[in-house]
Amino acid sequence: MRSTAEALAALALLIAACSGGGASDPVSGTGNEGWRTASLRDVVTGEGFRISDLQGKVVVIEAIAIWCSNCRVQQGEARAALEQVASPNVVYIGLDVDPNERQQDLAAYAQPEGFTWRFVVASPDVSRSLAATFGDEVLSPPATPLIILGTTGQLIEKHIGIKGGSDLATLLEEHLP
Repeated sequence: MRSTAEALAALALLIAACSGGGASDPVSGTGNEGWRTASLRDVVTGEGFRISDLQGKVVVIEAIAIWCSNCRVQQGEARAALEQVASPNVVYIGLDVDPNERQQDLAAYAQPEGFTWRFVVASPDVSRSLAATFGDEVLSPPATPLIILGTTGQLIEKHIGIKGGSDLATLLEEHLP
């Protein structure tokens, strides 16, 4: 019998294969980029924001789910990177893309782990928009997708797989204002 994580990963891969990925060009800004202007709410602080409001900062978006063990590993690496960089000009966002997860569950997950960055539950529209821009694999938390945006909102890197803390810190420092 498959675990829930394996079943969801297989489903995401099947959807990606059947849909041709659906990615637009995130560098040129073509395609559906509603994820940039969608109203988001940090489940821990209640603060509302939009990705587009974060101009001037380096933004890292990690697609997650609270059941995802790879996500937890990536978040440990993120914590190390953020401690090394220690800049208010870096914003890290854990974006929960599992449509079955609730805000209060995500908040309960983030706080005891000592993760101090923003955690948001993605609406179906935000998830669809991310997939339209970056491809369906960004909706597969076990793949540990990271979307890293520069200070003008341009794509620096779309990374699939766990990115080590020192590599992430180096990348962030290279792009800080």
